[in-house]
Amino acid sequence: MSDAVKRHGLNATPVEIMKLLPEMDRIQTGARADGAVHERLGKIETVEVTDRSVRISGACHDLVLDPSALVSVEYDTTMEMRDKIYPRLDMMGKDGDVLFSFTGLEGLEAMAPHLTKFERTPIAPRPWPAREETEPDLENDPARPFLESLIGAAPVTVRIETPLFTQQWAGEIAKMLPAGGCFNIILKDFHLHLPANTLSGWEERDGWHRGILLDRSDSALSIGPAQ
Repeated sequence: MSDAVKRHGLNATPVEIMKLLPEMDRIQTGARADGAVHERLGKIETVEVTDRSVRISGACHDLVLDPSALVSVEYDTTMEMRDKIYPRLDMMGKDGDVLFSFTGLEGLEAMAPHLTKFERTPIAPRPWPAREETEPDLENDPARPFLESLIGAAPVTVRIETPLFTQQWAGEIAKMLPAGGCFNIILKDFHLHLPANTLSGWEERDGWHRGILLDRSDSALSIGPAQ
């Protein structure tokens, strides 16, 4: 792979690539919907494939998805921190959007050798999201009071769910960091990034709190009792 090209399309199906994930050491699985980013971090232990679903599981992973929604895989080596490259496998949907990603937390050495058998085609890098001209008001954001009420309270389940995938985490939220225009929950095996100005609030239903978008429709994010 050329040093100048940091993103490639892989000549492999998404399911072929996902079956290799247990061999790639620690993985960060990032699921995105309605502005929220829900990430699980750790070693993937099993990938179970049926005609209708793929289940990715382990002590630190709980993701179920519909493989029919995925059309291709793009391999990105742009991210570099402290002289370490964090390779990422983006699972692409039919509209060209990234539905979710698998990032190799142990660097190129743990992921790249498993991909050498697949032909690849250089593609243009994806543009970075535009930065807000003004810093959002995290202090008065309507999503904040409920999120703060979770800190140090009973364990909860944090779930992101769309018709295409469901990913969840359960545990105690020890702290929340409002920074970078987002509400951030950063734990060893779970990250949640919820941008300001995403939710108008939360609505309680049968013991679960569903995030409500600015247009008053349901978001993909919900928080309920630990399961």
